[in-house]
Amino acid sequence: MPAGDRERRQTPQILLLAIVTLLAVVSGVASLARQVAQLGPDVGDIVTFKPDQISRSDSNARLTADRPLQTSCVLDVSVMKRSGGSLVVEQRGAVTDQFYHAHWAGPRTTEDATNCGSEADLVLSRADMTALALAAVGPGADQTDGLRLR
Repeated sequence: MPAGDRERRQTPQILLLAIVTLLAVVSGVASLARQVAQLGPDVGDIVTFKPDQISRSDSNARLTADRPLQTSCVLDVSVMKRSGGSLVVEQRGAVTDQFYHAHWAGPRTTEDATNCGSEADLVLSRADMTALALAAVGPGADQTDGLRLR
């Protein structure tokens, strides 16, 4: 059999293999994108700041939180850890906006006029919720240290 005939028969096989490989890669990327979009706290998750808990990390983070129909306020992690309190995730926004509605309950969120008060309904980004959860439990902690996931 001439070499040209063999090459013509292999061309469709190579093309088919390339298409199958491309479809597998696209499917894998789409699956990964769906999983990443679902990361983060779920409705009902609780982030607890316990004043009697030995801190595993010293966070000086100050996050600005939006409040529906009110001015924004500040969440000072060091104050929240000292005074105690909790955030309950009440609503999770659409995948595209990735905002969370959470309820704060505790003595205070900061020592100045930007305090959210002893109770507040807050709108927080996924990054802010993650930062607060990590600050509450510290690195290397398990969820019983301050984060309860449903």
